[in-house]
Amino acid sequence: MAITVSPLDGTAFGAAVEGVAPLDLNAAEKKRIHDAYLAAKGLLTFPFDRMLNADELHALTAVFGANEFAPGQINGVGKKAKPGDEALSVEAQVAAIRARGDDPFMAYIGNVEPRTGAVRTNVNQKFFGEWEWHTDMSYIPVPPTFSLLHARIVPDSGGDTGFCNQVMAASSLPEALRERILPLRLKHDSTYGSSGMIRPGMTEPASPVEAEGHAHPILREIPGTGKQALFLGRRTNAYIMGLPLNESEALVNELWAHATQPAFCYQHRWTEGEVVVWDNRMLLHMRTPMAPEKTRFMWRTQTRGESVVPVTA
Repeated sequence: MAITVSPLDGTAFGAAVEGVAPLDLNAAEKKRIHDAYLAAKGLLTFPFDRMLNADELHALTAVFGANEFAPGQINGVGKKAKPGDEALSVEAQVAAIRARGDDPFMAYIGNVEPRTGAVRTNVNQKFFGEWEWHTDMSYIPVPPTFSLLHARIVPDSGGDTGFCNQVMAASSLPEALRERILPLRLKHDSTYGSSGMIRPGMTEPASPVEAEGHAHPILREIPGTGKQALFLGRRTNAYIMGLPLNESEALVNELWAHATQPAFCYQHRWTEGEVVVWDNRMLLHMRTPMAPEKTRFMWRTQTRGESVVPVTA
């Protein structure tokens, strides 16, 4: 079956790719997918009519880059080392994960038992609320480039994923605002996840100034594309380095208001079996609320990142 690409309805970015057999992709087909991603400004959906297995999802992930460890599995990759574990090698951590029957490259997001997806589990009530705009793991020095979500169970209402294109946002910045932020760096908080839940091992900071996280340039280049993008991470505890807190808050609010304008955004309604892929350098994403009686379950993979390149002029 030949690969076909069609634009998503009702949005200025994104495309659907059909006819993909993840384990049998040849070089020409991989290039076709990559070209589609560039033309679609960072967002692709793969509407499979069945569930993929882990090997298939990993193979599709590898089309976009080297597979990266799932967040929270390996120290330094979205996980804070427990006392005494700081010196553990990556190899030792991977061996321990595999010994308990888990996949170090796969994350499970949902309110069901992850091994089977068949039994609902008790989760923090914040799971059902709105998950804020963010880019994945931007609180580490080298965030993952691509993220992939594979829908295993989706509710009949709620739990949609919104995307907001930060290349479009950057290209429409007022010149005075662009000049102001060009030399600035924004600290991306690691205290909270996008659901609002505090991360394991973290404590609430006294203010965004004291929050743990990594500072990145606010405007970044996307290597190999000729594009520039706003890079805001997430709003919670965001802080522009070196500014008084009140000035940082005012400027961050101005940037978020610009970055999340409806003209740059698209809300995606999931179908079971589908895989959605996005470039974290180009897109923010969020999740809409869902009712507590509903069930949602996703497999998530990601690709190894690259150093964030600042825009200099």
